[in-house]
Amino acid sequence: MKTLLVAVDNSAIARKVVALASEQALALDADVVVLCCVDASYATTAGSYTIEAGEDPGDFGYALDEQNTAEGAVRQALAELQRAGIRATGRVVAGESAETIVNQANELRAAMIIMGRRHLSSFNRLLKGSVSAAVIERASCPVLVDVRVN
Repeated sequence: MKTLLVAVDNSAIARKVVALASEQALALDADVVVLCCVDASYATTAGSYTIEAGEDPGDFGYALDEQNTAEGAVRQALAELQRAGIRATGRVVAGESAETIVNQANELRAAMIIMGRRHLSSFNRLLKGSVSAAVIERASCPVLVDVRVN
């Protein structure tokens, strides 16, 4: 069975990425793993965990907000995929985004990574770096980047 790794965040772009992932999953008869990365300094858990029910990570202020935002993004993506009849699970993983996405894809032996692009300004791209460009450089499987703005 093929597995697609879909990287999401809490942006409007994520909905388009999920729709694209849905199309690909149906075409390839693939399972989907939805991934949201959180900054390790805000993580309320060590390592990754699979979301299946309403686990409460605890009350840790900003870390809880970050974790809840990530879980919300994953749960929204899972709901959309499951409405389309796609087998999907979700993960929230602490770590640097590009490295975490590539590591998770390798762990899952993903057939493809599907993600969006934030369209950073030249200054922000220089300052923060492009996650999608870093994933493309490091990935050992195809990477499908949705570049639509709206």
